[in-house]
Amino acid sequence: MNLVEIHSTLEQRSESSEQAFPAAPFPRKYIHTAFTDFQDAVQAFIALLGSGYDPQDIYLMRGRDFIEAVELNQTPVGFFCSSDEHLYLLEAKRGKHILSVRFFNYEQMNQVRNLLAPYRAYSMIYVDTWSVTPLIV
Repeated sequence: MNLVEIHSTLEQRSESSEQAFPAAPFPRKYIHTAFTDFQDAVQAFIALLGSGYDPQDIYLMRGRDFIEAVELNQTPVGFFCSSDEHLYLLEAKRGKHILSVRFFNYEQMNQVRNLLAPYRAYSMIYVDTWSVTPLIV
């Protein structure tokens, strides 16, 4: 995916009147994080794509879109446990942006964390089937 396609994908997602998370909850192994600056989040999105992550496994929402999705109950059951949703809802209300990444094996967890850290990602958590773990960057 080239830079024009990346920006087009992000614009289509942000212009969509229906801001929602995936139709089904991730089965396991995903990271959620917050960004103060949307450009940092976009650069993190691009870094993930450049490392081979599928754009369908990366969800980037501006704070206001995240708030709207939560208010409209468009976060599927199991996507967040209630305390995690509350944490990111508070961040979104503070004007922060939320990025979620699905991955498929444990080794990718450190790779994703290391890819996101240079773009000032914070409040990063790893969610698996039975656990939620804060990630230190």
